[in-house]
Amino acid sequence: MITLNQSYTYEELLRNLQESVAQYPDFTVYKEVGESHDERSIPMLRVGLGLDALILTAGIHGKESINPVLLTRMAQEYSQAYQDNLNMGNYPVRELLDHCSICFLPIVNPDGYVIATESFNAIRNPILRQACKMRGVDWPYWKYNARTVDINRNFPCKSYIQQQFGEYPASEQETKALIRVFEQCDTIGYLDFHSRGRIIYYYRQAMPFSYNQRNHKLARYMQKLSNYSLGKQEEEYLSRLNGGSPVNYYSELLHRPAITVETVEENADFPLNPSCQERTYEEIRMLPLEIIAQSVGNSEPLKNPQKIR
Repeated sequence: MITLNQSYTYEELLRNLQESVAQYPDFTVYKEVGESHDERSIPMLRVGLGLDALILTAGIHGKESINPVLLTRMAQEYSQAYQDNLNMGNYPVRELLDHCSICFLPIVNPDGYVIATESFNAIRNPILRQACKMRGVDWPYWKYNARTVDINRNFPCKSYIQQQFGEYPASEQETKALIRVFEQCDTIGYLDFHSRGRIIYYYRQAMPFSYNQRNHKLARYMQKLSNYSLGKQEEEYLSRLNGGSPVNYYSELLHRPAITVETVEENADFPLNPSCQERTYEEIRMLPLEIIAQSVGNSEPLKNPQKIR
């Protein structure tokens, strides 16, 4: 299992996800949902037997290297609790994941992750490597993919705005991969984990009042668990260039809850220090279970499973 407060390579995270299927074959499924421009697998681990699913993503921005580790650890902890029929806090993991599975996508942008954790030399394609170097951004601060596109601004929704030549809505392979997941899975909602400010953003400007009211209710439950702040409505688009995100696209496509969770402190510098992993994990580890509990109307613990903190 992932040990917190230490760094992991892309290959190590991938191996941890693949090993989960070998360890828990009865209720986990590993799938490569796409491939990056530098030919790296975009992995997904589905945990549980529920026909519906809650989608979790991280690593859309390369430099946000904490959340890929935390979501991989979360998938492992949930799997162990499911197998042993344990409660996590007040949440009966097996019962909840039999109602609704969780699709973990910890590294949506693997090329960005390897750049931010290893350097531009990790990009094997010499043309892509040179294009990245010419962007003028130091590699520890790299948030783009290997084609220098910000995946978090590439989704074909109402707020999309082209930000550079050669980019268009869903032009990137990473974007297409996540869109396929949205389209092919029967989902109850979507949580996207980023790293800036310990804030939960729930408001979607393109969506009706009733949608945002429901999102706000879920965000309040998440706030109580994490002690994060709630983002203000006007903060959804800090500028015209802040649109085109996967939560915007998912909400418009499916009209189901789509919430952004920003971990770590606002003033945290890059590269992010692995020492913040343990605290951050404690803040977010129950959030997906709360969303599922709300969806099935049952957050009370079972009598049989052993409770774990």
